[in-house]
Parts: sequence; structure tokens; C-alpha cells
Amino acid sequence: MFLCYLMSACFILPSILQISEAEHQSFLVDKTQIITNRPVIGIVTQETSGSRAPFPSFGSQYFSAVYVKFVESAGARAAPIFVNSSMEEVERMFHSLNGVILPGGHVMLNESGYTPVGKKLLELAIKAYDVKGEVFPIWGECLGLELVAMIISGRNLSLGQYDQSFLSLTDTWNISLKLDLPSDYKSTKLLGPAPDHIISYLTKEDVNYNNHHRGITLETFQKDEKLKEFFQIVSTNKDRKGKTFISSMEARKYPIYVLQWHPAKPQFEWSEKQAIKHTQEAILAGQYFADFFVSQARLSSHRFPSRKEEKAALIYNNHPTYTGDIIPMLQCYFW
Repeated sequence: MFLCYLMSACFILPSILQISEAEHQSFLVDKTQIITNRPVIGIVTQETSGSRAPFPSFGSQYFSAVYVKFVESAGARAAPIFVNSSMEEVERMFHSLNGVILPGGHVMLNESGYTPVGKKLLELAIKAYDVKGEVFPIWGECLGLELVAMIISGRNLSLGQYDQSFLSLTDTWNISLKLDLPSDYKSTKLLGPAPDHIISYLTKEDVNYNNHHRGITLETFQKDEKLKEFFQIVSTNKDRKGKTFISSMEARKYPIYVLQWHPAKPQFEWSEKQAIKHTQEAILAGQYFADFFVSQARLSSHRFPSRKEEKAALIYNNHPTYTGDIIPMLQCYFW
């Protein structure tokens, strides 16, 4: 019986690999464009103290381990970027990394070091592309979308994410939704290369986990000339009350991608209090975005000055803490 199983597997496995390769070729970057196969992605920390931060006793800074797993699942490594870093240190890290994630989180944008650090990284990425044509992808998720959008819009950040003239209240706390795609989604960098089965999962299954109280409405977007000029809408959603908000955007010119939802949570978060779907469709859809972002990072020419400095910066020097009994995040890194 066991021998029969092995013989069957030998015939089945090649066809699975062939299908997988065919499905993924469309969004992997051209091999001739790849600059590094050792990408390192920076992840910006947040404070554990402040108006809304939930863990003052574990350390002064943190981020969810989900973001580390997200980049590692696509063949990249992670390094923390600390919110108490000087701007000189942020710039040094920028020139060493191949991309950055601005995570979702709980901090107030008008109080946190997350804001100046994120703003500096965004400005450096835009300048590097404009001056040298350098690719440096930025991935903003939930709070990250809110920060990037406010900066591009030229908003006064003194109200943070509570600027209701820009970020409207939405009934989108703890809910999984189907993406609504515009008719021109095939022209986007983010979803244009996606295989048909991924688009089907994203639009026909409620696999896209949202956990936020605010969002950018279509009306706000259309009235904001700076936002409209910089970003192309990739997807929208309706909240529980039927209000439409923008759930995904990408920069028209730059490798900057922002999502109001969390593609990695189906793979890596397991709290039963959260309405996260763990179906195969949700897992494959989330993995598409990890693969896409890391493939963009492979186009970056940045590198650490030495292997010694690279090793010192990597997340492997730290250990995640189990936090699943306290909050819905299973693991976090603390400093």
C-alpha cells in the first residue's frame, strides 16, 4: 500500500509543480531585472506606551510577528526599524534595505515616532526613484495606508488618524470581505499580473480581513487632487452599513502599495475572536501579495555595507513573545 502511494505521488507531484509554476510566472519579475536574491525588508516598530498602545509591560517598542512571517514566506528576511531612530539612522537603514513595511497597529499618528520615521522612508523612496530610478518598494497596511495617504495629501498630522475631514468613520471592525475591483484593475501593478484564480478568490470569497474604524471614501479621494494624482485605486469595499471606502491603492509612478486590510492574517493569526478566514483560498490569496511585494524588493540595489552589519540588523537576533492569551495577535517582537 505504501509503495503504491509513493508511485502515485511520483506521477502526481510533477503535474502539481507544473501548474504552480504556470500560475506564478505571470507575477514573478523578469529574471534579467533581478538585482538581489537576498532581499531584506525593514519593518517599522511602534511604541508600546501611549494613548492606545496595549502592552506597556513588555518593552518600549513592538511589531506583530505576522509581518516577519509574511516576508519570510516569500523568500525575504526582515529587520526592525526603530521608531526612536535618528533620521540619520533611518537613512542609513534605507540604503541597506530592499523595501519597507509600515504595519498596521494601535498608535496615534500625531503622537508616535512611527509617523516621522514612516514619512522619512516615504520621502527617501520617492526621491531615490525620481533621481536615480531606484526601486524601493513600500508596503503600508491599515495604519500604514492612513499615514502614507495623509502625507501624500499634505495633511496636517496634528489630528493623526482622527482627522474626520480625511478619514471617515467606517463599520469595518473585525470583518472579512470580498474585494470590489474597478473595471481597470488589470492596468494596476498590484493585481494586473494576478492569475485568474487569485482574482476569483479575492472577489468571490470573503477572505480579506479588515479591522479598522476609519477609511478614505471615494468622495474624499475624488476631491483630493494630490491623492488622485499620486494614487490609482486598486480596490474598494463596502462596510456593514453600505458605505464605500478604498481598500487598496498603489502609486501611479512609484512601487508604493497601501492596503486597508491584512492579507497575511489568514496564514498566521489564529485567534478565534477574530473573523479571519483560514480557507485554502484565503491562504493562497494572501501568499500572492507576499510573493508580489518580495519580487519587487528583488529589484532593489540597496545592500548593507558588510555581512557583519547585515547579520546584526536581522530579526534573527530577537525572539518573538507569545501574546495570544492577552491580545488577538499570536506573537509579537518587543524591544
